[in-house]
Amino acid sequence: MTVREKLDSLCLPRRSDRYELEERDGRTVAAEVRRELIDPSARLFVSKMGEEPRRDVAEALRKVGLDEIVLEGTPVGIKVNIGGGVTGVPSSFSDIWVVEGVIDAVREAGGVPFVCEANMRSMTMHHRLLAHRGFYPMFVRKDVEFINLSDLETIDFVPLGWDTGISLPVTLLHPEVKIISVPSLKHHWECGVTLAQKNMYGAIAERQKSLFHRGGAIDETVAAAARAVSPDISLLAHRQVGGGLGPHFCVPVDFGYIIASDNMMAADTFGSVVMGTDPLDVKHLQVNSDGREVPYRLVEGSVDVDVETRRRVARTALPAWKVRMWRALLYPQYFVPHRAQYTQIPKLEPLGTWANWLFFHSRGDPWP
Repeated sequence: MTVREKLDSLCLPRRSDRYELEERDGRTVAAEVRRELIDPSARLFVSKMGEEPRRDVAEALRKVGLDEIVLEGTPVGIKVNIGGGVTGVPSSFSDIWVVEGVIDAVREAGGVPFVCEANMRSMTMHHRLLAHRGFYPMFVRKDVEFINLSDLETIDFVPLGWDTGISLPVTLLHPEVKIISVPSLKHHWECGVTLAQKNMYGAIAERQKSLFHRGGAIDETVAAAARAVSPDISLLAHRQVGGGLGPHFCVPVDFGYIIASDNMMAADTFGSVVMGTDPLDVKHLQVNSDGREVPYRLVEGSVDVDVETRRRVARTALPAWKVRMWRALLYPQYFVPHRAQYTQIPKLEPLGTWANWLFFHSRGDPWP
């Protein structure tokens, strides 16, 4: 049985710690169940990438309990950030070496890895796009399946207090499937930063994500998606950070650190600080923490991110007022006809690559 066949055979239990199946208006939905997202015993491990980043990634995952989470035969979805990037701008999508390290670690633990991402409003997750991002040869070499989450069976997850639902793949809601969030690390002109929780917004199967931007509920939607398909491990690791006007226009800043946690709230709190962004300004993080302090415990052997790296990354961060400004400036684009967004916008990607190299890469570090 292939990984895809295994995933297609999964049926959701009536209740989990995240949802309860209900009949509403003649259809089955997954109604959110209230739960605590903050864990005082959350583990967080920080290490520096050495000469073999893939090995270092595997070690970091073990430090935060990979072997406790992944058992023999456990399906493990490695949620990457591919659609939100731009070809030729490696800091704008997940680091290939990091993803490869996760694949190796999951297999060593006895799990069955698959890499996944959903269609974006302007990008379709097909082999051509994977090749443009440089991932397809690695997937072939590692013999790992890539799963387009938009092609899987979906169910509406209805967040607490909402009348409508978010279309999410049944696979990632199933308790048997474990999730590792592997985002690109970049500043984001509408959400402040892209980290573990923002990456799970990309698991929404609905291509027309502009609907969430139009309604002014992007922060709440990011928070709700992260609650629905919360990663079991959050891995913030990249050779370079995408600074500035991410997700599409990135000033590459050398990074080379691995931040791993068994709690997405802890990962994003620590990660925001490292990215030079006040966690209080990351609204989806504040929604899920109810404005409370997020505790975590540094695992023995952790290192600190050096002051110079923090300073260089922070220099490219977007202050809260710029995030508000860009939201206003970008708002009209979400009214572009839906079909045009995924049939015409991809044709403009070479222009985005050119603009990045001319105006942004020249202000940053060369790709290592």
